[in-house]
Amino acid sequence: MRIRNLVENLSDEKKEMLLALLLEWQQNERRDDKRIPCLIAVDYSDQKRVYHDFIQDLSKGGVFIETREPLKIGDGVALTFTMPTTQSHFKVAGKIVRVGDGGIGVQFDSKLSQYQEEIIRTLMERKR
Repeated sequence: MRIRNLVENLSDEKKEMLLALLLEWQQNERRDDKRIPCLIAVDYSDQKRVYHDFIQDLSKGGVFIETREPLKIGDGVALTFTMPTTQSHFKVAGKIVRVGDGGIGVQFDSKLSQYQEEIIRTLMERKR
């Protein structure tokens, strides 16, 4: 009851910030795959336009893209990037599941191919 009262008295802006934080916590608890830090150029698009930014971390389940673009949780995106170590080309669809100050978390819509998973696994082993 106390939490409810506190939240109800927040401004709309603070409610949005609280929601983003709660979703980030929830995502961190649900994360099944290990992530590796990286710096990979990525082109990604939504229904409106194409963006060019950098992937900051990567896993079999998704990526975190550093961006200042005003994107929203739930938006679908198509990503294209090349793994620097193997020059393997990735083209995957995903959904924005987290929006933060530094960028967006994108969860892949479907499982990666066995070949793509192997490339990520190899990259993760090299980063250890």
